[in-house]
Amino acid sequence: MRHDAPEAGGAPRGIATAFCGASVGCGHGRAGLAVRDAMRVRGQLGQASFVDVLELAPAWFTRTYRDGYLRAVRHAPRAVGAIYDRTDVPRHGRTGVRSMLDRVQDRVLGEFRRHAALHGSDVVVSTHFLTSAILGRMRETGALRAPLVTIVTDEHPHAVWLHRGSDMTCVASPAAREAAIAGGLDAARVAVTGIPVDPRFGMASPRTQGTGRPSVLVTGGGCGIGDVGPTVMALLDGLRDSDVTVVSGRNVVLESAMVALRASRRGEPRGNALHVVGYTKMMHEFMAGADVLVGKPGGLTTTEARALGLPMVLLRPIPGQEERNARMLVAAGAAARAAGPLEAAAHVAAILGEPARLAGMRRAAGAIGRPRAAFDVAACVADAVSRPAAHCADRIVGVRISAA
Repeated sequence: MRHDAPEAGGAPRGIATAFCGASVGCGHGRAGLAVRDAMRVRGQLGQASFVDVLELAPAWFTRTYRDGYLRAVRHAPRAVGAIYDRTDVPRHGRTGVRSMLDRVQDRVLGEFRRHAALHGSDVVVSTHFLTSAILGRMRETGALRAPLVTIVTDEHPHAVWLHRGSDMTCVASPAAREAAIAGGLDAARVAVTGIPVDPRFGMASPRTQGTGRPSVLVTGGGCGIGDVGPTVMALLDGLRDSDVTVVSGRNVVLESAMVALRASRRGEPRGNALHVVGYTKMMHEFMAGADVLVGKPGGLTTTEARALGLPMVLLRPIPGQEERNARMLVAAGAAARAAGPLEAAAHVAAILGEPARLAGMRRAAGAIGRPRAAFDVAACVADAVSRPAAHCADRIVGVRISAA
């Protein structure tokens, strides 16, 4: 857990907030930081605590939950997609076996449930479905007294995100709100805010089309996964006189490979330049300086790109949430989809070679962007704190349960 220091001059002012998530990838954590920063700008932030459920879990659980998922994504993506689809059913229809698994999960993650920040804050904000499930059950039974705000960081609100214990659930779009209500949430407790991104994305100045050398940004998300290396090589082979920037995230193996590739390509006649970036907190600057983004269609990455009106070429989405993200972006005209590195490089070359197409994709991406989503979520957080908490809405429409 991490505490943000209160302002100098005595006791912290504003809303004491516990941000909860799970360190599977980086997107969920970035969403929490974005809301914290927006609350600070709005003048409503008091003590801010960040609680990672996997840091408080037994080592075997963390290895199974996080590392097992990443291995499954790499080696069995179709199985991941099948599980995603089969589990997208309302929680009030769960079987006895699933209810038993919930009880086992609560027991295993007891240290998280008892964490002081959850019980000493004015509001709890969850940016991961695992913490929303645990906290939602706590809210229902009265084990959690503070209101709970869930931020769905995917375009589609899968059933694992939807819990009757959440006082407010923030979703990406009107379509996502309809899906959440159809899944059983009380309409009064679902807000369309967009997925929160760093407020700096709303202040960055996007690159002006046609200025300087073409610039392509390649990313595999915070974990640097996907066909990043082969895609960078295909871009260097297929483009001319362009800047290619690759963000390797926390993948040090990928970073080392890209540094070696950069050294091996110096002096080549095509005139391309390769720039290698490791883990960074300046993605708003890299995206603002790019003409096209190439990468996996993760929820936070694509949301950040849309906030800046940045066209995308999407690499092999993980079946499930990323597949849904990809379909939405392509249908909106904001992205092209590639089956592999060579096709991705061909898409990039075609987009850069057609200024009208590039401009149209920029407009399409900007039209579905919500750069101020973090501020809208912050407003929901403030509302959850100020609203009388005599009841919390049940996930089954029309049913109320006591929050006392």
